[in-house]
Amino acid sequence: MYYVTGNDCFPETLSIDFDASLSGDSAYVPPIIDFMDHQQHPQIGGSCRGFVFLHSDKGFYLWNPSTGVHKQIPRSPMTIGIKLNILNRNILRFLYGFAYEPSTDDYLVVLGSYKCYNDYDRVSGLITLEIFSLRTNKWKQVEVGFHLPYMVINTNRPSNKVGLFLNGAIHWVVHNHETNMNVIIAFDLKETTISEIALPKDFCVTYSIQYDLLVLDGLISAWIVDMDVVEIWVMQEYAVHSSWIKTLVFSIRPDPDFFLVYFTNCGDIVGTDGHDELVKFNYKGQLLENLSYHCCFSGRSKMVVYTESLLSLPTGVRLVNEL
Repeated sequence: MYYVTGNDCFPETLSIDFDASLSGDSAYVPPIIDFMDHQQHPQIGGSCRGFVFLHSDKGFYLWNPSTGVHKQIPRSPMTIGIKLNILNRNILRFLYGFAYEPSTDDYLVVLGSYKCYNDYDRVSGLITLEIFSLRTNKWKQVEVGFHLPYMVINTNRPSNKVGLFLNGAIHWVVHNHETNMNVIIAFDLKETTISEIALPKDFCVTYSIQYDLLVLDGLISAWIVDMDVVEIWVMQEYAVHSSWIKTLVFSIRPDPDFFLVYFTNCGDIVGTDGHDELVKFNYKGQLLENLSYHCCFSGRSKMVVYTESLLSLPTGVRLVNEL
């Protein structure tokens, strides 16, 4: 896992091996992010093949923590207009995605944006979908053939959403404000199409602020915290609603702010307590260990699971190496 926060000069980073013991020597500090300063308040928009997508109100970056290679990418047309929208009393919310498309050997950043009237996400429009190609170094607006009436589900506080890349598509859990249903939307990178995937019948997101998607054994998994109980569902056959299976239910008392982050190679469950601790449960939901790292783990905008890699960016893409 890679974690980023701010300090007096540059953003601080921390990398933790979740497959090792939390109490062991599994955490280390990767190369410093000296191409951004703490005033930029960097957040994470996803990871893919060892690269991490960082974004702030001043710029977008792709960065390999293992090598120090980074590249700044241009801001999208929608983010350039943020100040104008705020003056117009509209607030932008974002869906972020970062992925690799093997058919074109290209890294893609996907940005979905929609306007809200205020901090409680009362939607005032439809999602605008943009995609950035590292090969062309350009953004383009995606035309999917129909409008996109979606918004992030959290209605009690401002929120953006980081997507899950699986099966060639980026997935987000959203609310369709026309059908009044919570669904997964999947953006197919190769076909540039959007499709809906139904959530489990008893997966009630409306009153929970802790929920998300993860990959478990190559399958899409949905988890949610309901009071002090965690429920984990797995879709056995992709995009087939009847294949959803509830695989585990366990108590996280006294950690109601639990946020699930990762399934280890041996089936353990790693999450945060919403503050400064990481916790690990076994596949039966029994607590194995917990450890404080004296920093604030606050959802996927500040941390991401990534695989260390020495891969470079595609041939022909100009790189910046700070090592």
